[in-house]
Amino acid sequence: MMTIEQYAELCALMKDTGGDVSKEAAIAAQQNVSLDEWNVAKTSFTAKMSDPADMGKTAMAFMPLYQAALDKMAGGKEPCTLELFAKIHAEMGLRKDPNDPTKKIDYNIILAENGISHASWLEYNSYWSPRVASETDPKFDMELHKKFAALNQQESDRVLGIVR
Repeated sequence: MMTIEQYAELCALMKDTGGDVSKEAAIAAQQNVSLDEWNVAKTSFTAKMSDPADMGKTAMAFMPLYQAALDKMAGGKEPCTLELFAKIHAEMGLRKDPNDPTKKIDYNIILAENGISHASWLEYNSYWSPRVASETDPKFDMELHKKFAALNQQESDRVLGIVR
């Protein structure tokens, strides 16, 4: 049985596969993991993370391991600029659906307009959020938080058409 650490490493390596089984199989093989082993682990961990009885324990154990694997792969580099993160963050929070202004726009439209995959957005969010939004997180950085707050205000004003 694959450990959660091994699963997180493989998920990080497979982040850009878009669920393409042949790409997943190739990456698994490069890591000396059979397709059967990968499929069992994927099914098992997905079920655990989706199970209300698990109360999020597996997901909470997985996410820091996954983020650490992504960080390791990035070699300490930011996955995107803080400016881009603030732009997308503000648009997701404030843009309205052009067909129904009482609803937020589908975030997938914003991602597509910016050439960002869902997997990449998850990586950007999991990299930047602890650093700029969560004062209790060990990665939190007050200077980055202040910079993000200013950028987010600027982007929010742009989205809302506010001139200051």
